[in-house]
Amino acid sequence: MALMNSTSPLALRRPRPAIGIALLALLGALVVAPMPAAATPGVIARTSAPGYAAWEVQQADIANLGSPRPGLLVKAFSWSTKTVKPIVTYLDEAARHKQKVLVYFVDTVNYAKGTVAPSAILKWAKLVRNHPALYGYLSVKEPAVNHITVSEMRSLYNAYKAADKNHPVVALLGDTPHFGTTANPWSTGIANILWVDWYPVTYSRGYIGTAVTNFPKIRKYVAANTPGTPIWLMVQGHSYKKGDKRTPSAAELRRQVNDGFKYLGAAGVAFYTWQNPLYNNDFKRNPTLWAAARAMMVANPGAVLVDRNN
Repeated sequence: MALMNSTSPLALRRPRPAIGIALLALLGALVVAPMPAAATPGVIARTSAPGYAAWEVQQADIANLGSPRPGLLVKAFSWSTKTVKPIVTYLDEAARHKQKVLVYFVDTVNYAKGTVAPSAILKWAKLVRNHPALYGYLSVKEPAVNHITVSEMRSLYNAYKAADKNHPVVALLGDTPHFGTTANPWSTGIANILWVDWYPVTYSRGYIGTAVTNFPKIRKYVAANTPGTPIWLMVQGHSYKKGDKRTPSAAELRRQVNDGFKYLGAAGVAFYTWQNPLYNNDFKRNPTLWAAARAMMVANPGAVLVDRNN
């Protein structure tokens, strides 16, 4: 995946509870020639194989994810003398299974207060920047709903680059209807890679098909303002303990993936979630859903499985 120096600012205007600590296993792209759409019913051909991720995989589960084995993990850490060893051992475990790690440092952003601490980045980066399993850094998650401003996002990005110029910075942005507006801005100097958060499966309305409207706008805006920036889609795999979101069916999961490739031009897909106390249903406790996700990677690594009715 090409990594550009263009970036992405995300300013958030609506308060929301802090997002839980994130750990994510990213399945590396499988370089296989894409299958023609006509060869298999329900398959949309792609010109290049996508990358895949599984969010929130714990260290104990790294070796047990099945085939194909993930190629990137994202792990969150908070600073203390007790967490210095775990961050290294997590990277070591990832390396043993030929995985890379996208790390997230909890101390760098206070979502409850809407503040950032770029000065905390260097001490963390020193622990991981020379590890062979390091992929890059997750800078911020859904800043627009937590009052994290564009200037604050840029301060984080600059601190990451000052500490480690050799690894990319990723920003996770939600609120797709307002992407690129003052409510959810995107610009240069924030990240090298954009991840888009999108959870369309609900109890009350079923599958909300906003991708056809919002994703082309996001794709166009990114191309115009930060050309060359890769975009990944974070798809829904959970239900909330409180709220209208529910666990998708296998068909709905395939539809989310297809919408990401078709309308967003996604370079990859992250399957949310593996384990997180905010959610009461996830891939770890839902083998059928994880099997559906894995099937999309294994059966046609250069194509996307979709339902004819969708």
